[in-house]
Amino acid sequence: MTKRTYISRFHYGQEDISELENASLKVLHIFEKTKRMLSQYVPDSLWLAVSGTSPESAESVSHSGADAVDIFQKWVKAPGGWKFIGYETDRFHVSTGQNIGRTGRFLQMIIWSLYEKIVMLHPFLGSEPFFDGEELDVIANYFAPTYISAVPLVEQGKAFKTIQADIVLYQEHIQAPAVIMQSDRGLLEGNWMTGVNLDAKGFAGIRPYLKVPSGERAFMEAEII
Repeated sequence: MTKRTYISRFHYGQEDISELENASLKVLHIFEKTKRMLSQYVPDSLWLAVSGTSPESAESVSHSGADAVDIFQKWVKAPGGWKFIGYETDRFHVSTGQNIGRTGRFLQMIIWSLYEKIVMLHPFLGSEPFFDGEELDVIANYFAPTYISAVPLVEQGKAFKTIQADIVLYQEHIQAPAVIMQSDRGLLEGNWMTGVNLDAKGFAGIRPYLKVPSGERAFMEAEII
């Protein structure tokens, strides 16, 4: 049985907010860089087949102020530190009506695959890798490993979750803190998640929420200490 800790508020230290602001923007940069690469080298037909949209039309934050797409990144405060597990947007796929933030799951799998290949092969290839040293550190420190097969996670003995995107993906399960707290709906039990909002100006604050067993989200106020 999962042990849940009673809390009255979602508390964050100033260092947590500073780290999330810095890390969320670096994660966004890595996604944008990867999408630009895919738009040059991956045929639209292949991208459409696996992700349901093209890399050019995949969601991004507009820094020009035009067609701005707000991004909602999902983070977990795990025992080893903050982990990024995915993102969503306010834009929907025109044909399916689904949030095309699901494309981000596929991008995350590609990013993790590139990361592992660079770390393994770069010492032997000697060429400039796609991700530089700082970007590799961001991926290693913050990204939840995501694969197109469960085999690597099984071989490493890691718990994982199955993601039903346009294709089935497998991501290491990062255990979010299990808590119980009082709300205007009474006592709620669930897992403490942290949403990070990004808009055309960059970091736009955090939105903590309780993910309850039904999968719904109960958003709460954050207290910065």
